[in-house]
Amino acid sequence: MPPPAAIHLVIPCYNPPVGWAARLVERCVALQADLPGTQLRFVLVNDGSTRNIGAEDKQFLDLLPGGVHWIDLDRNMGKGAALRSGVASVQEDGAFLFTDVDLPYEQESMVEACQALIEGVNVVLGHRRTDYYDRVPWVRRVISKTFRWVLRRVLRFPISDTQCGLKGFDRIGSRLFLATTIDRFLFDMEFVMLVSRRKDLNVAIIDARLDEGVRFSRMNYRILMRESLNFLKVLLRGLRKE
Repeated sequence: MPPPAAIHLVIPCYNPPVGWAARLVERCVALQADLPGTQLRFVLVNDGSTRNIGAEDKQFLDLLPGGVHWIDLDRNMGKGAALRSGVASVQEDGAFLFTDVDLPYEQESMVEACQALIEGVNVVLGHRRTDYYDRVPWVRRVISKTFRWVLRRVLRFPISDTQCGLKGFDRIGSRLFLATTIDRFLFDMEFVMLVSRRKDLNVAIIDARLDEGVRFSRMNYRILMRESLNFLKVLLRGLRKE
């Protein structure tokens, strides 16, 4: 299989931190330099932000190699919905990689994910090492570790870290991604479940290492309760034969 003509980097954006555009451009220019011969394309999905996105930021993004395709959603739909909107908007050939607007993962991890797509894998799943939890608030640590235990021991998923924010896929994988239905955080889990059903897929699991400057936001417990319902929704879907 020939390498993808381009890799589309799809990034959801909701009330980003101050200075996000400059960091994004700096990191993406460096990423393109590390991938000679591969054209990177950029899709930014503004998920109904109410602050920190202005005309200056959009002008700054014109410095991205090849420019940027900008999508504005009228209201906050959630990360899963924003990413599906970005992936569905791409009509040209190529593979996809998605991550967060602050690009929290080290450059080497992003390059490794892109290289896997270039080599022809269908799906790339980032996996955070156990030392990731040394930098996480204790409540988030307990919830994350419990969640991963359920995925590994109860549901027998091929990977326990479904929520890692670095994933990629080719056109075959994109059809599975667009078949997800959850709009917010657990869309990742739903996607991994769909991938795990397909024994014919070439799946690569890479070590996703967090960048030193990453800061964690507070956990919204109302969202946590709502996502517990989505967790049950994924479980029920997993029990059905489709």
